[in-house]
Amino acid sequence: MRFWLCVFPVFLTALASVRAQSLGGQRVFSFLDLPTHARVAALGGQVASATTPDGAYHLNNPALTDSIKNNELSISLMPYLAVAKYYTLQYGLPIRKAGTSGHSGWAVGLQYLSYGQFDLTDPAGNTLGTFSANDYALSLTHARTEGNFTLGATIKAVGSSIETYSAFGILADLGGVWRHPKRNLTFGLVAKNVGYLIKNYGPANRNAGSADLPFDLQAGVTLKPQYAPIRLTLTAHHLQRFDISYNDPNLNVRYDLSGNPIPKTISVTEKLARHLSVGVELLIHRNVNLLVGYNHQKRAEGRLTTGGAGISFGASVQAKGFQLTYGRFTSIPTAGTSQLSLRIDLERLLH
Repeated sequence: MRFWLCVFPVFLTALASVRAQSLGGQRVFSFLDLPTHARVAALGGQVASATTPDGAYHLNNPALTDSIKNNELSISLMPYLAVAKYYTLQYGLPIRKAGTSGHSGWAVGLQYLSYGQFDLTDPAGNTLGTFSANDYALSLTHARTEGNFTLGATIKAVGSSIETYSAFGILADLGGVWRHPKRNLTFGLVAKNVGYLIKNYGPANRNAGSADLPFDLQAGVTLKPQYAPIRLTLTAHHLQRFDISYNDPNLNVRYDLSGNPIPKTISVTEKLARHLSVGVELLIHRNVNLLVGYNHQKRAEGRLTTGGAGISFGASVQAKGFQLTYGRFTSIPTAGTSQLSLRIDLERLLH
């Protein structure tokens, strides 16, 4: 517990210093908002809690490191925009320890978004070659369980490069979960992407530390009713800022009698709803689950341009040491994106 006595004062200090940051526009490392697993994508794109973790969740909440077992490998692939592809890899390290009052676990993760190759030209349009662009995050996670509580921390090296320009930062996720001792009920809390941007884009490296990071404070609850073959997950995201809506001044503008624009108002109920993401798992068989999710923020942002925005769905099939999960969601800027995840229990296959 000495580790956590050192970590959580830092955690509280970091939260106290977080400013209200933008959710879009000029943020760096926005790829960290992408789903890290097909199950997460199918359940609305945000997950902070889980009762019986059937997917790899430790990149969403480090306290859910028990969702990936010793020597268990999870690989995910998601085609993104045009030729861009998003990959994630999660692995449970075989160094978990059990003590007299609890146990601990370790895991590593990799998130990689490749934008492909681009033509490099001079001002006259002459081709000089090609260049690439990519984002990445390499992480190490540790979690410790004491009784019904689990605390976890993830430290990650995050980078981005576009031709000769690059950015680099050290970020952390800090989270905890509480599990009911007798019922399938779990509460989770996580602060994601707390840290410092060491290097910003451009040779001058200006405003590195002050750049907006994709910070997200989330809370969630997962419940499985005792006799119902369903599992419900509700997640509240971006709790550090009440109004996360974008009121486009060029959209549906009304004018008063003097010709002055009247700003569109957004109700308190709508502002609250934009923080919520809900997912439902239909447990039709012990090895087969159907998934459906709804994210109101994604729905509100994309409903005028993309049909079905905010709605997600998927399925998970398991056999012996393998699990295959498919998730599909629709949101801006994509018209529809699929993610496929494969989980391999290496320890079971080797014995």
